[in-house]
Amino acid sequence: MPSDKKQRTVTSEQLRKRLEAARMAPHGPQGIVAQDEVFKAILDATVYALAPVESHPSGRLRFIQLVRPDTGQTVLPFFSDLTQAEQASNNRIAIMAMAGRRLFEITRGATLMLNPNTDAVALYPPEVAALLGGNAIGYFTKETILENALAYARPPSVSTDDLDVALRRLFESEPTVRTAYLAEVHRVGDCEEVFLLLTIVAARSHHERIHHIVALALTTEPPDLLLPLSITFAASYEQLPAICHDGIQIYGK
Repeated sequence: MPSDKKQRTVTSEQLRKRLEAARMAPHGPQGIVAQDEVFKAILDATVYALAPVESHPSGRLRFIQLVRPDTGQTVLPFFSDLTQAEQASNNRIAIMAMAGRRLFEITRGATLMLNPNTDAVALYPPEVAALLGGNAIGYFTKETILENALAYARPPSVSTDDLDVALRRLFESEPTVRTAYLAEVHRVGDCEEVFLLLTIVAARSHHERIHHIVALALTTEPPDLLLPLSITFAASYEQLPAICHDGIQIYGK
């Protein structure tokens, strides 16, 4: 098993504890901090990837990739500990150990997946580039709005100009995004709150990826918003959620 021998600043035990804290963290600021701590740790910890048993071409490394059954996307799995890597390899493929930063650098352009059998956290190429640059990758709540929930919606009562411009610029480079709507949601009852809800209409297999890149874009250049923002999705072949008609359309093709 090849190994990167450079001294790590994050031990396997430290990484395990940060992962456990992230798994237990609630949504919101605590969850964001816990997530960021995990990815910072991964860069300076030893991680494990799978490789073909046969020898590599001179000067090149080859990795095992897999196709996600839920989205059909090809991802490159990697693991935070040797035990998970060994379980996945089942003694039939090789395991390579190296610094997380090194793995991210030599697999640029690939979509990575951390601990596919437990955490299954996807890292898309723009997120990998952000982490290598020392930046946070962002996090926004993915909301599920039930039609019969105790809530009502209206067009935003606060300025969303910064958000609208950033999203339009992003969606213009995303051919799978068909339309997007923004509404101000007032939830009543036991959990009273007011927030902005962004509904993105796109191919279902791309929902996760778009969620990630929207979060990254809005973290890199935070818009000036007076209300919290959540995101929900609709498939392009589905009936448009009723809540969209109560808000405004901010993008369309």
